[in-house]
Amino acid sequence: MRIRLIPTVLMTGVLLAATIIPVYAAENQAEQIVINEQVMTGEAVQDISNSFMTLAVEGDAVQSAKDKIAAKEQAIKEAKEKAEKEAREKALREKAEREAAEKAAREQAEREAAEKAAAEQAAKEQAEAQAASAPTGQQPAGQTFIMESTAYSSDPADALGGGTVTATGQNLLTNPMAVAVDPNVIPLGTRLYVEGYGEAIASDTGGAIKGNIVDVHFPTYEQCVQWGRRQVKVTILG
Repeated sequence: MRIRLIPTVLMTGVLLAATIIPVYAAENQAEQIVINEQVMTGEAVQDISNSFMTLAVEGDAVQSAKDKIAAKEQAIKEAKEKAEKEAREKALREKAEREAAEKAAREQAEREAAEKAAAEQAAKEQAEAQAASAPTGQQPAGQTFIMESTAYSSDPADALGGGTVTATGQNLLTNPMAVAVDPNVIPLGTRLYVEGYGEAIASDTGGAIKGNIVDVHFPTYEQCVQWGRRQVKVTILG
């Protein structure tokens, strides 16, 4: 009886062992997988967290750099626009000042020319009125005229020279102080004082000496050139 039960007991023990050992092994393996999975997940999370932090820091730095570059470019653009605006405004001011100065200069020149023309016309009218009111053949002593003056000489180098003897017979070689006049304005033989020239006799005439003009004599052509053409004060001495 006992001998018959031994194989049965052994078989039962083997079956139990075969059942229990796989279950235990399976439980241990599942627990190890869970532990491994939990460890891997923690590392991955840490890596991902670090990656996000790095990207965030780098992103802020890049954005900051971009913002600084944009601000610098905007400042350069504004400075350039300001400089260009100031340059345009300066050019406009300079142009306006230049035009104003040119206009003022033109107006001043026109006023001076008008004043000069008016003075010459007044002097001419005064001389003509005085000449018309004076008795024929004489002019009152002390009377003064503003007249145009030219010059001539007895110098052979002067192509327009009038010779050495005046219309009244005055020898210019011995007495060079002579004035050619229009006898209708200043009678021949009148003593004159010509401003810048001196005292002389109205002793000569000339084809170009008509009206309010006197032609003073000089010994040399160079003196005539220096005298040129000018306005002078002529005083009747008698």
